[in-house]
Amino acid sequence: MKRILIFLACAGALALSACTGETALPEPTGKGSIRAINAMPGSPTVSFLIEERSLDTLAYKASSVPVRYDDFEYNFNFDITVPGETDPRRIATVTTQVEVDREHVFVITGTVDDPTVLTWTTDIRVWGEAETGFEQRFAHLSESLGAIDVYFQDPAEPLASGGHVARLSYGDVMDFSDFAEGEYTVTVTASGDLNIVHFVSLPLTYVARTSNTVSLFDGNENDTGPFVMSLASATGESLRITDPAYPSTVRFINGSVTLGTVDIYSDEALTELVAADVEVAVPTADLDTEIAERTFYFTQAGSTAVTLFTTTAPAPPPSAPTDLFLYGDTDNWNGINVALDRATTSTIAKVTLFNVAANNRLFEVFILERDAELTEDNFPALPSPGFGLPSGTAALVAGSYDVYITSAGTRDIIGGPYPLNVTLGDVVLLLATDDPLDTAVVVLEDVSP
Repeated sequence: MKRILIFLACAGALALSACTGETALPEPTGKGSIRAINAMPGSPTVSFLIEERSLDTLAYKASSVPVRYDDFEYNFNFDITVPGETDPRRIATVTTQVEVDREHVFVITGTVDDPTVLTWTTDIRVWGEAETGFEQRFAHLSESLGAIDVYFQDPAEPLASGGHVARLSYGDVMDFSDFAEGEYTVTVTASGDLNIVHFVSLPLTYVARTSNTVSLFDGNENDTGPFVMSLASATGESLRITDPAYPSTVRFINGSVTLGTVDIYSDEALTELVAADVEVAVPTADLDTEIAERTFYFTQAGSTAVTLFTTTAPAPPPSAPTDLFLYGDTDNWNGINVALDRATTSTIAKVTLFNVAANNRLFEVFILERDAELTEDNFPALPSPGFGLPSGTAALVAGSYDVYITSAGTRDIIGGPYPLNVTLGDVVLLLATDDPLDTAVVVLEDVSP
C-alpha cells in the first residue's frame, strides 16, 4: 500500500507540473558560439564532440566550423580512432559554461598521450552595415618557435622596430584589433629581432565586416615550408596562408607499362626538360613547380621526334607537394595531378593505393596479417579504387601484412600476396599496375614519398 501511495503522489506531482506548464529544465538566456582547433603535430584525425554528439573531425592545423549552443554547461570531448580498438579513445574532456554572445575556442595541443586544451573566449562582434573595417587576431601554435612578433601591414611598408601588432609566446592569442579593409602582408619574426624572419605571406586582400583568427603552425609533410598559417573566420571559412619562399612541388609517377620510359618537357617546342628517363613505377624527386596551370609534354626517353601525349595540370596548392600520375593504354595516355596526404601520424600507419591497371580497372584490396588466409569473412581494406584515381586510406597498427588484390566483389585473387611491413608513422603509397607479362594480373609497387 505504501508503494502505491508514493506512486500516486509522484503521478499527481507530474500532472500538476504538466497542467501548470512548469518544467524542471532550466531556461536558456541566449546562445554562445563554440569551435575547436587541432594543434597536435603528428596527431590522427580528432573528433570534436559536445557531450556525445559529434560536431566535427579535425586533422592537424584544422579548425572546426563554429556552432551556437544555449548558455548551459557542457562537456566538450576529443576522441581518436585507433585500429584494433572497438570504441573511440577519449583523449581529453573540457567542461565549460557557454556564455551568451561569446565565442569559445578549444585548442587541443601537446600529444594524444599527453594533451592540453587551451580555451580562448571573446565577444562575438556584431557588425553595422556602414562599417568598412574588419577585425583580426593572431595566435602562436608553433611548438618549434619561441616568442614571436607578428607584423600585419601594407605590403609596401618596410618592417619597423616596434611596429608589430602582437608579441606572442606559444599558446598565446592576441585580442581582436580593428583594421581598414585592404591588402596586407603577415610577417613573423623572432621576438625583438627583425633580422630573424620566420615567415612572410603573400599579400592578401581582407574584406570589411569579417572577424578572423589566424594561427601560426609548424608545417608537416603536407607543406613544403617549415611554417604555415591558418585563417578561420567567425562564419566558418578557412584559408591556408603560406610563405612563397617555399614553392609547390610535383613528383612524376609513371604508371603505364605501355608508355615505357619517358622524358618530360614543359614547352611544346621540347626545349625545357623537366625530368629525364622516367621509368615505370620509379618516381622522380619532388621538383619545384609554379602555382599556375601547366602543360607537360611526354616523349620517348632520349628522343624529341614525337610527342607521345600532353597533359595539363591545374595550379597546385601553394607551398604543397603533389604527385602527377601517368596512366592509360597505348595511344590513350593521360595524367592527373593530385595532392595526397603525406602527413605522418604517431598512432597509425597509413596505406593508400593509386590504380593505374588499365586491364583490371575495378578491383578490391585486402590487407591481412602475415600468412593469414583470405576468406569470405574478410572485408576489403580499400574497396574498389577507381581507375586513374587514388583509393581511400587504410589505417594500420605496426606489423607485418600481406596485401591481396581480388576481382571486384569476389575473392578471386589477381595479385599478391605482396608483403607489407609498417611501423607507426609510416605513410605508404602503393601503385597498382598491369603485369606486362600477364594482363590478368595486378602488380603492386611501393612509390611512397
